[in-house]
Amino acid sequence: MYTKIEQYAHVKMSKKLNISWQIILISTSLFIAGCAPTIYDVLSQKLDEGKNDEVISELRESLIKNSGDPQIVKFMGVALYNKKYYSTALPYFERVYKMDPEDDQNIYYLAASYEAVIEYPQAIQFYRRYNEMTIFGEYREHVEARMKLLHKSQMEMDAKKALLEESMLDVDRIPLNTIAVLNFENKSGKKELDPLQKGLAEMTITDLSKVKALKVVERVRLQKLVEEMNFGETGLVDDATAPRIGKLLGASKLVKGSYFDLSNDEVRIDALIAQTRTGSLIGTTDISGKTTGFFRLQKELVFKIIEELNIKISDSEREAILTIPTENMFAFLQFSQGIDFEDKGMYNQAIVSYTAAVQADPKFSQAGANLSSAKQTSNIISTSSSSTTSTRSSSGRGSGISTTTPPPPPNSASTKDVLNSVSDRANTSQGNASSGFTSTPGSTQGPPSVLTNPLPAPPRPPL
Repeated sequence: MYTKIEQYAHVKMSKKLNISWQIILISTSLFIAGCAPTIYDVLSQKLDEGKNDEVISELRESLIKNSGDPQIVKFMGVALYNKKYYSTALPYFERVYKMDPEDDQNIYYLAASYEAVIEYPQAIQFYRRYNEMTIFGEYREHVEARMKLLHKSQMEMDAKKALLEESMLDVDRIPLNTIAVLNFENKSGKKELDPLQKGLAEMTITDLSKVKALKVVERVRLQKLVEEMNFGETGLVDDATAPRIGKLLGASKLVKGSYFDLSNDEVRIDALIAQTRTGSLIGTTDISGKTTGFFRLQKELVFKIIEELNIKISDSEREAILTIPTENMFAFLQFSQGIDFEDKGMYNQAIVSYTAAVQADPKFSQAGANLSSAKQTSNIISTSSSSTTSTRSSSGRGSGISTTTPPPPPNSASTKDVLNSVSDRANTSQGNASSGFTSTPGSTQGPPSVLTNPLPAPPRPPL
């Protein structure tokens, strides 16, 4: 039970945070009178029972009078969200975010709503924000996988747009420091080395991305463009095609590479750098050596590419590039195969490949990260498929995100829980302001507990 001093303190805090103190007083009085349900409990119960229309009806008038109460505004947003009125729900979640930017549940609903209306950049932004506010790895992994799927969908949309607007693209306006790395070409004659085409490209992109003077196009953007252009590997490495791809990717320069198996223990890796605007060569380079030193050869090739671009790098950049993720060729081949499976949407097969890579080299951290992401993605897609028919993109391929059920209804919470949550955030903010230290919001708190169970797979709007 609250003492009179505690009641006064709560009312004082509610005024300070622009929360409707009339509702707090009424709810606290009900609590003292015998732990009767509060207005928050009543609304939560109705949402739990699926009475979204009742909540919407009751809150329309209440919101006019109590627009400063973020909890009430959020209940309205959730009711609309549950009704699949995503675009209508968005302004309510946005309003709550302005009033209380540390409400992790609201941030999740905000991200899910943006996803539902196919505003993927904003959805990714708020999913990332949500992840910054939780320390629970399983939830973080789920959100990371969700963001990865959304990012792929956004890249697909960007590729479609680039092709539609190709005639209007001005190569001269592409920044000179942008560069794209195409998949390497397998000239070894050994089919089993095909996975290296994407694995080598991924490793080279990762290394060049450590050079601050360069802006490197990510591989997934290239992959989605190639899919939209219906190119096979031969079309991708064709000299006549390369300048067009560079233009569509927004890259001023292109790196094309290939690898050869010279003998049982010798390998050679070649690369050329071309100008997108003219198609002319900036430079060519190659490196050869023992297969046992394959990964060191790849690093040497990257340094030669940087040299051909006339870029001077710092000692810290050089040291970062020299980091070798694995020296186990089998592990790297399996990792590369996993990348290819993911590109094709074959996540179960990707899991098998990534698992083999991790087993071959437990210290191969990128393989471990990709394995975790593939598992989460597979779970998201399989859960979505079991609840409803998968959404297909206009090209006939799966978009990666499928229609699924909305998050579970809210759980009930007492006014005391709500007040304590607000008070804790206010005290933390006040303490940080006075000390000059800003901590990661919500980093010491558990998963959301007021409105909904954390991290269900968000829905897509009905077709």
